[in-house]
Amino acid sequence: MKIDLQTSKELELQKNDMQGTSIFEMLDLTSTPGGKHKLKSLFRKPLQDINTIRKTQKAVKFIQQNIQLWELPIDTKLTDQLDVYYFSDSVPSIGKNVFVRIIESISYRFIYKDFKRTFLYGTKQLIRFLKLIDKFRQQVLQDELPELLNTYFHKIDEILDIKEIAQALDVKSITKLGNVELLRFDKTFRSTYKENVLQLIDIIYELDVLIAQAQANNKYHLIFPEFEDSEQAVFQTEELFHLFVNQPVDNNLSFAPPENFVFLTGPNMAGKTTFLKACGVAVFLAHLGMGVPAKSMKLSYFSQLFTSLNVSDNLPKGYSYFYSEVRRVKDVANVLQKNKTAFIIFDELFKGTNVKDAFEGSLKIIKKLSKWKSSLFLLSSHLLELGNELKSEKSIRFMYFDSQVVNGKPVFNYKIKEGLSDERLGMLILENEGVFDLLEPQ
Repeated sequence: MKIDLQTSKELELQKNDMQGTSIFEMLDLTSTPGGKHKLKSLFRKPLQDINTIRKTQKAVKFIQQNIQLWELPIDTKLTDQLDVYYFSDSVPSIGKNVFVRIIESISYRFIYKDFKRTFLYGTKQLIRFLKLIDKFRQQVLQDELPELLNTYFHKIDEILDIKEIAQALDVKSITKLGNVELLRFDKTFRSTYKENVLQLIDIIYELDVLIAQAQANNKYHLIFPEFEDSEQAVFQTEELFHLFVNQPVDNNLSFAPPENFVFLTGPNMAGKTTFLKACGVAVFLAHLGMGVPAKSMKLSYFSQLFTSLNVSDNLPKGYSYFYSEVRRVKDVANVLQKNKTAFIIFDELFKGTNVKDAFEGSLKIIKKLSKWKSSLFLLSSHLLELGNELKSEKSIRFMYFDSQVVNGKPVFNYKIKEGLSDERLGMLILENEGVFDLLEPQ
């Protein structure tokens, strides 16, 4: 699934220059810098097909069922030491016999300032790493692993079974290894089998991501969504909520064919934007192969997730607010032309122009978008007149958030309902905040 930078910012998937938390920060339970980097990459480029998603789901679920066995025995300190070891400017030993390596061990002390840190300490830490991974694989290996985990551990076995690398596993006392023996291991690790060892480290980072996903599922009570092989776009969810809300109110949403468009109304502060973001975040997380914040969810694979929730003007490029909105709608058109399926969310169309143009433009755009049957659309709007014009469209479903006024103050239940809302609370909120009184000259 593709996701552009603006969508990532609007859904607060990764922290940007704005203050506040992000979905990434909440879910980043990785224990290594390499794992963190790979998780960030996954957030930028989610999984690309439904089979890969299902394989990832099975692997994460398997880990989740025995999470106490899946704590990586390595940490940031050890991986940082391995990075220093592999990015050192010093070259490995070239000696093929003990005598030459003895000479090298003496001369390297004068040639390389980092001799002790790299050749001696770094080699010892790599041996320690290999021994820890060997113990880890014996701890978690079972007769039947899910396909993705089986692939990783089969490769780990291949690497650790290489004769020269396996000798490191037989070392009884790392601290007692002499310089000559360390130089021999160093050549194995940084020359002869360098690519193999680096591949092993990379696999551990991949496992770190899967373990972090399993831990996040447990921590936030996420459930695995069910992906359906369907030419028709699918999205059905029960008790969906947003991860940022401390005491969330959950909601249900489903598209019943021929519906592919939800037209959402309701007063300010009733919960529309939070709900739209909850849908977008859930679709995103599902395409990472992990759980989603809901009781249940079924969906089809979407080739792109796209939002237009918080468009702003662009002064350096000379774009007005309205022109930025137009360009975002044009981006949607290009997305639909290039992708078979997309999940697209709008929070109000054309707020930057007059009501007449906003109404006519929105009406025409909505009717055209609803013709793209392989994609799904959610749009919130305060232009209630649009609902009346669109009622004859069978592909559009009307839903709303409502409120009550109690003792002159608005009260919200944040529950979504079927139909259109004609509530307007803007003036009431302005009055309750005392804005008009503050504007009176003293």
